[in-house]
Amino acid sequence: MLTRQEIMLIRAALQFWCEEMDLEDSNLLTIYAGDPAVNQKWEQEDIQRLQTQLLTARLRYAVCQHDATTVKNPRLFENPADAILEKNDDSDQLGVVLVAEPEV
Repeated sequence: MLTRQEIMLIRAALQFWCEEMDLEDSNLLTIYAGDPAVNQKWEQEDIQRLQTQLLTARLRYAVCQHDATTVKNPRLFENPADAILEKNDDSDQLGVVLVAEPEV
């Protein structure tokens, strides 16, 4: 389950990637993604935008169908414990939702 602390770790990893990796190397993502079909180049602006989105996003939790394709309860919860209490049966899944701040 994704927590606010883990989002901060992802942001730190993105910052490291931006500062320490050669963003001009289009094969770099292929190496780290573990997918030889991936061949894309990230610009510093792309990484910074993602960092900002992760910083400002609100973390919410939802109760999903067992196959995780449908939300069972339209309510989003601020903490996972409240969402878990809303599970109707053992096959329900807990979903993590990042709600982006509206762009101004």
